[in-house]
Parts: sequence; C-alpha cells; structure tokens
Amino acid sequence: MSSSALVGRETERDLLTAAVASAGEGRGSSVFVLGEPGIGKSRLVEETAAAAMSSGFRVLRGRAASAGRAVPLRPLAEAVFSGLRGAGAPEGGDLGPYEPLLSRLCGLAPQDGAPLVGYAEAVLRLLGALGRSGGCVLVLEDLHDADADTLTIVDYLTDNLPGRRAVLLATLRGGPGPALDLAEAAASRRTARTLRLAGLGPAHTAELAARCLGHDDAGKVPEAVLDRLHAVSEGVPFVVEELLTAMVDSGSLVRRRGDGWTVTGSLDAGVPATVAAAVLQRVDHLEPPGVALLEAAAVLGRRFPVDIAARVAGIDRTTALRQLRHAAHAHLVTDGATAEEPGWHSFRHALTADAITHRLLPAERAALCLAAADAIESADASTGPLPRGAGRPARRAGEPDGLIGGDPGDDLYRLAAELCVAGGQRARAAVLLTRAGRQAVLRGALLTAVELLDRGLELTAGAADVPPEAVAGLLEELLGTLVLTGDVRRVPELGDRLDRVLTVVGAPPARRAAGFLIRARAAATAQQWEAGLTSVRRARQLLGAEPDPASRAALDSVAAHLVLNSQRPDRLESARALAEGAVATAEAVGLPEVSCKALNMLGYCLRPLDLAETEEVFERLVATADAHALPVWRIRGLLELGVLDRIRITGTDRLLAARRAAEETGAVLMTAWADMHLAQAHVLRDEQDQALEAAGRLRTTARRLRLGEVQLIGVGVDAIIAASRGEREKLQAALHAMENALAGRSAGALWGYADTSVWGWAQGICSLLREEPDRALAEFTEADRAMRALPSTRGVTGFLGPYLLLRTVRGAAGWAELDGAVADRLSQVHWDRPFAGWSRAVLLGREGRAGEAAKAAEEALAGTDTIPLARHLCLRLGASAALADGWGHPVEWLSAAEQFFHDRGTTRVAAACRALLREAGSPVSRRRQGHETIPQELRRAGVTAREYEVLRLLGRGLGNQEIAEHLFLSPRTVEKHLASLRNRTDRSGRAALIALARRYTDGQ
Repeated sequence: MSSSALVGRETERDLLTAAVASAGEGRGSSVFVLGEPGIGKSRLVEETAAAAMSSGFRVLRGRAASAGRAVPLRPLAEAVFSGLRGAGAPEGGDLGPYEPLLSRLCGLAPQDGAPLVGYAEAVLRLLGALGRSGGCVLVLEDLHDADADTLTIVDYLTDNLPGRRAVLLATLRGGPGPALDLAEAAASRRTARTLRLAGLGPAHTAELAARCLGHDDAGKVPEAVLDRLHAVSEGVPFVVEELLTAMVDSGSLVRRRGDGWTVTGSLDAGVPATVAAAVLQRVDHLEPPGVALLEAAAVLGRRFPVDIAARVAGIDRTTALRQLRHAAHAHLVTDGATAEEPGWHSFRHALTADAITHRLLPAERAALCLAAADAIESADASTGPLPRGAGRPARRAGEPDGLIGGDPGDDLYRLAAELCVAGGQRARAAVLLTRAGRQAVLRGALLTAVELLDRGLELTAGAADVPPEAVAGLLEELLGTLVLTGDVRRVPELGDRLDRVLTVVGAPPARRAAGFLIRARAAATAQQWEAGLTSVRRARQLLGAEPDPASRAALDSVAAHLVLNSQRPDRLESARALAEGAVATAEAVGLPEVSCKALNMLGYCLRPLDLAETEEVFERLVATADAHALPVWRIRGLLELGVLDRIRITGTDRLLAARRAAEETGAVLMTAWADMHLAQAHVLRDEQDQALEAAGRLRTTARRLRLGEVQLIGVGVDAIIAASRGEREKLQAALHAMENALAGRSAGALWGYADTSVWGWAQGICSLLREEPDRALAEFTEADRAMRALPSTRGVTGFLGPYLLLRTVRGAAGWAELDGAVADRLSQVHWDRPFAGWSRAVLLGREGRAGEAAKAAEEALAGTDTIPLARHLCLRLGASAALADGWGHPVEWLSAAEQFFHDRGTTRVAAACRALLREAGSPVSRRRQGHETIPQELRRAGVTAREYEVLRLLGRGLGNQEIAEHLFLSPRTVEKHLASLRNRTDRSGRAALIALARRYTDGQ
C-alpha cells in the first residue's frame, strides 16, 4: 500500500521547487537529498521533477547500479539517454566539440581514453543546451552506489552548474562514504546544498497511514494501528507502507463495509523484524519457482539481471517473467524492466532483498552466491564478453548496444567476484576482479579500475587459496593502470612484489622484464631518472643479449626519455641513438604506438641541434598517428610542431590547430599545454590581450580540473605575462607558488618542470624592463647554468639572445661565442636572432669597423616586426654601445625605443632612453600623458597629465614607492599628487582612488 500524495515534506519540496525555479532563471545549483533507505528521497525528488517537467523543463534521470560495487559512469549515460529520448539531441552545434564525447559516454562510438573531465564538460554542455529554452533538471539517484569516476564528474558539475539554466537533484544514503564526502565538500564550497530527510513525526505518520488506506482524515485509521506505526516505524514511510500492507494481507486490518477500517487481529511485530516478516509473508505466498527466483535475485542485489537469477533458480525465462509479475503484484519488485534496463528488475526497496537473504542459512546463502557466480560466468562463455549486455534480450531496432561504463552487464564481473567472496572462493574472486579492472581500463574508467584492482589485491592478502599466478595478474594490471593515471607513488613497492611473485611462479624472463619496463615508465613520470634507468638495466639483463624486437623497441623508447634527462655527459647523443633504434625497430615489427613514443623522444633529442630536422620527425609522428588512428599521439605531434613554429617564427597557426584538435577529443591536459605555448607566443609578439585570453582559459581549466599539473602551467603563464610588464611582485609570487608546489623534489626540479627557458626569460626580461641590468645578468647566468644540466631545452630558449647582447655590451662576450655553435642555435630562434645580430654589430663597432657595425645592426632588425619587444630591447641595449664607440644611428635608435616603451607603459626603460639621448646632446621633451588622453570628466575636475599618470599606476596596484620609481619621482611628490587627486575628484581615501583609476583604465 502506498500514498498517491507526498506527505510531510512540504518544506523540503518547497526548497527543491525553489532550486528548480532559480535554475529556470539561469541560477543553476545542486541539491543532495540524504536519508536512510525508505525515508522518501526518491519520492520527493520525483515529484519535484514531475512538476518541473509540467512547467516546461527537460528532465534527465539516471540511477547508480547497486549490483556489485558500482557500474562505471552508468547513471550519467542513463541520464543522457533519458534526456534525449523523444525530443532528441540539441541542434545547431550547441554541444560544439563535446558532442563526440557524449556518443562515447553512451557507448555509441569507439573509445579513445579521453579524460573524465572531457565527459564532464560534455554532460555540462548538454544540460546547458537542453535547458536553454525552459530549464533542465538532472536527477541522479542512489549516488552511494556510484563508482569513483561518476562521482568525479558529479563533483565537476556541482562546481560549474551555477550560472546555467540547469539543476542537479541527487539522492544518496546518509552513511559515511565517498558520495557523502562529495556532497558535504560541495556544500562547504557553497556550490551545492544538502537536504537530509528525517523520519516523519506522529501527525504526518498518521496522515500517511490514512492516505495509504484511502482516506484524507487520519481519524479514519484505527488508533491501535496508529499506535503500532508510531511505536515501530520511526517515521520511515517505507516501513509505514510495508506494515500497513502486511496488516491488510494478513487479515489483521480489514476495511469496514461503511467507511474506515477495523482491527481484527494482533498487530504486534518487532522492528525491523516486522518489515522482514511482512516481506517474507508475501514472498511465501508466491509459487515455489517464484520463491526460488527471489532468493536467487536477492543475493545479486537490489537490482538484478533476470536471466542470471533464472539460471540460479533453475527455471526458464518465460517462467521467470511470469513469477516476476506475481512478485510485482505482491509489491516485492517493481512492475517491470525499464526502457533503459531491459532484462533487469529491481526489488521495491533494499530492505526487501535484505529480508530475503537474512532468512537464508549461511550455507544456503553461500551456495546461492556461488551458483550465481557460475551463472554469470556461464553467460559470459555462451554469449560472449559480458560488457556487451549479458543478461539482456535481443536489441530493438535503434536501441544502443551498450553504454560505456553504463550497461548493467559491465558490472557483472565485479558482482560475480563479490559473490565468490561471499561463497568463500577468494581466489576466483581475484581473477574476476582482474578481468573487471581490465574492462574498466578499456573504457577509460581508470579510477574505477584502480578501485577494482585494489579490491582484488585486498582479497589476496592472507588467502592461502589464491595462487601466485592470480596475484601476478592483478599486480600487472594495477601497475599499468597506476602509470596511466600518473599516480606512481606505489609503483616501486608493488613492482618489487610483482617480481617476487613472478620469480616464485617461474615466469619467463620477458614477463619479468615487462614488469621492470612499467617501473621505468613510472620513474620517468616521477622524474626519477636514475631509478628509471636502473629498471631498464634490470629488464635488459632479463631479456639477454638478443631480446625480441617488440621488447627492445619499448625499452629503448623509455630509456631514451630517461637518458635525455639524466646527468650523463653523453646523454644527448645516447638518447638520440636509443630513440632512433626504437623508431626503426617499432616500424619494422609494426608497433605504431611505440613508434610514436620513440619519434616523440627523437624530436626532443634533435630540437637542441637542428630545428628543421626536428620538424621532419614530428611530421612523421603525426603521419604515423593518423595512419593508425592514434588521436592522442596525433595531437601531441601537432602540439610539438606548433612549439617549433613558436620558436622559429613566433607563429601561432599550428598551435591553434593543435589546441582545436585537443579540445575536440577532450584531451584537456594537452589543451592546457597548447594554451601555455600560445600565451608564450603572444607575449613574445607583445600581444597582451591575446596572452591574457590564453591565460584566462588556463585558469578556467585549472579551476575545473583541480589537477596540480594544470595549475602549475597556469602559474607559469601568469608569471610570463607579469614579466613582460615588468611586474616583479607578481612574477615572484608565481615563482614562489611553483617552488611550494614542487617542494621535496630533487634540485633543479623547478627548472625542469617549468622549462628553464621560460623561467630564465621571465626573470631576466622582467629585470631589463625595470632597468635593472645587473640583476638581469645574474638571472640570465643562473638560467644558463640550470639549462646546461637539462639537454632537452639546450639551445632552444629565448633568453640566450638577450643574455649574449647584455654580456657583449659589457665586454664579457667576444667573437668566440658568436662564431661557434651558440650563434648557429641562436640563428634558429626568432626571438634570439636579432640579439645575436646586434652582438655582432657591437663587436664590429668596438673594433672601429663603423660601417660594418651599422649594416649588421640594421640587418639584425629585419623580420622583427612581429616581435617588437625584442626589436626595441636590442635598440635600447645596443644604442649605448653605439654612442660610446661612435657608430650607427644611436639617437635615431634611442628615439624609436623611447617612443615604443613609453607607449606600452614601460616607463623606466623609456626614461633611461631619454637620459641617454640627453647625454648624446639630443633635445628631449619632457614626457607626460597627453592632455587629450585624460578622460573628459577628470579634465573638467582639473586633473593634470602627471596626476593622471600617478592615478593609472595606482590602478595597477602599485604602492607609492613603486609609483615613484616608475616616474622617477620622490615618494613625497607622489603623495602630493595623490592628495591633489583626492581633492579634485572628491574621493576620501586611497581605496576610492583605486576604484576610480580602474574605472577609467580597465578598458585601456
């Protein structure tokens, strides 16, 4: 018996209704409804969703699987299908590049290992598109049963739904677990609300009882019934309903001929035994095949595959379906399978299944569990791999043939494993969990795979019946998956354990070598170069003098990465030889992915030597990836080609193409790297707006992903932009943030992680723009020292050019440096090239070869229109030497530099240029912001040009001392200008002046 009306939840319903209404106005949010089983979570959310649908909202529904441990990504895939069924998908490209990811989420396209954040953004875009006209409601039920990957995506949604016309309504039990942790964390961030349902009070319990019995008035319910409900139900609606059903079915509560009900028997029963008795009483009214079916189903969980339960019960499918109809009529199971779950049924409540299993004797329960595991494996053997819909009937036309991480059959391996544990067969369970973990990796559900494999490993601990071979298989899968996730901290310990187990089982050397190869890859991820090389040596020893080609190619590829970053004197040459050998072998034996890895390393080895040859290698990488459908490696190759363009011509076209390809496939980390390189290119081109735009995208990505690597990339970009503006404090803050993030790593890790050339350029250029050449020289020297320890960046930098010119002007560099390999490398780098040319001009002028010097200087400026900052730094640094040695056109050059730096707001360099012009005897007008540049309102208030200069710098967050340094004033004079500004603009304090300044300068 149940009530057609929601009772006692008016406040909670109003809260959910308000959340839906706010979403309809573009103020999306998330609400987590918590409570014990049977408390009414689903009923409350469903009524809210139904009301929303009647108001024009699109409603998407998904439920986490309770069979086994979890079904990866199932709730989200189910919700996508429910939302697109009938009305169809949004049109007009609303989903942009994320539409393919929805297909992959739903198992309608091949998987390519796209990261979870790609799927999360795809779902977010879908909600936004569906809710654009009338709003959208996403209902996710039973999140306590969800897998780790699903929870990761839900967490992403909670952070990003605000500002959208969509609301997430999720239900979960209130007990400890990852789902509750997620909900509480989101609530603490104020990106979600939690709504915990308590039991109904006596009045509402009475009202619910009356409505279940067909009355509006609780007075029509016998007082004895109400007393019993108050005493034992604890206000749980499900218990109230179940007790009333049991009372009526048993004949203890009978409807009177007139109106109302009468008690004809005892209502006494225990709690929760009363509920169990009510459930079991209805079970026993079924035919024997029905009882057997429900007992088999109960050990499978609240949701169960009908075919598997029928096999365990020993009945055919037709009989099973008939018995399920009887069970549904008895309110034991749902009315039938849903469109999303053909072949699956559910008990009305988890307590129903619990009541049935608790009645079984331990031996009976164990036997049923093992029989269920046998049935699952038997279905696998007879119908093919379980993840494609074991237990399902034939597909209807147009119906998808499986959901990525969402087909209930996907979880049957795990369910079988847990059944084996319950049946006392831990070894068998470990093997099944190994299979399940492998399936999860293939679907890209890496977090779920680690969870499964860890569970399998846990089962092997202290279990005498688990053979070493099963342990070895688990360890191999787990180690490989940990490397894929980047979480390699456990790899050394697990790797040692794997080798011990493989030695015990007498595994062939090639298998043991494969284990050490995994450890070498993990060491490379952790930047533990020597440890990785030790693992490579162990693998080579095991393989002997003539390893098989596939093993040799894989080892050489990893070894090239490790050697290149080691401290060995011949590292560059050795790494190149290893990479070339790996490429040749991989191509010969047909290993395209290994070939891509090796080509990538070969490109890194060649980049310090010959950029043209490097380009050819990365073009081969892209071609190989295209030919063998390896999208991630294709993007990697495109990105490296874009980096070469940034180095050689300061171009952005191929970087933009790489970014588009990465975004289209959901490769968010590579999208972030592309934005980093784009920001660098725009800074080198002195395109501040575009650089800030790329930095903004990076910050958004970092905030959404909450991944340390992306956050570090974002810090690096912020530092580069700050340096290009001469903003020392912001640069230092970014550098300190990077150092803190990398605390505990080996010496030089900061330089290696963030790219020596980037940090060397940032610090030295910042000092040059602040007219601090001594500090710039020291910073360039430190960067050069660090770079020499990292051959992967040697010679391809962007800071060696300014470093060379600065030392040449000061007499610390001569022809030996300009006529050797350094000059060859600098000539390949667009940014460095003019500095090298001007260094040559300075040396020629110093030798009295004035005509040659002037010609060399002018030639060095050719092709620098796209890098104006480099061009004018050359003029600023080189003109002083031209003045001293009497060659070229120093006054003309200094005038051009002064105008450029003045226009970009680099006031210190502009002032230094003016000082040099005065020394040269050239008339120099005092620089002020022109009167015409002052906003009209400020001009009317009498603000002078100098006061407006002070106001603009104040708006940039500078203190009095910094403003004084920028304008070559005393702090006392700055304070006088600020006092005058307060009087003229009628602003009472510094904060008000800063707000005024930003109002006028933010758009400039």
